[in-house]
Amino acid sequence: MIVATVFGLLALVIVLAGFIIPIPGTGIVTDPREIFVSIGAALTGPLGAFIIGILAGIAEPGGIPLASLLGHIAGALWMAFAYKKLVYERMQMPSRLAGWGALILVYYYVFVVPGFVIGLATFYGEADPIGLYIALAKGVITEVLITITVTTLVMLALPQRYHKPLW
Repeated sequence: MIVATVFGLLALVIVLAGFIIPIPGTGIVTDPREIFVSIGAALTGPLGAFIIGILAGIAEPGGIPLASLLGHIAGALWMAFAYKKLVYERMQMPSRLAGWGALILVYYYVFVVPGFVIGLATFYGEADPIGLYIALAKGVITEVLITITVTTLVMLALPQRYHKPLW
């Protein structure tokens, strides 16, 4: 729980410090907090992922915390289960790094972005969810590439014994 809380707080601090860039036309921001969410959730498991998702999503700029919480909790839970079951238990280095990159792509485009869209439509009356998904999917491309690069380098630098999920 301590590790999860630290990763979640790092994600929260990024948002509170204003280290964000607005995605034009969406009311949503791009930022590096997903680096901490993805690695932290993958290593700490479902309970850790839930804690990290809450801390990463609770202070979303623009007054849309429910959408942010939905996206971040869903994405973090994906990383917790998928990393352990699909990557860690089935792949060895260096193919594990390619598996990791694939998990990050799914994290963004199947969980986090749709979570925001569903949250905005459900809680904030978003009228064009498909248009919003397209705008967000384009808006996070740079963030996705940075997250894949940085987190893959972190996984590469971690000693093998620290690749094992804590759950």
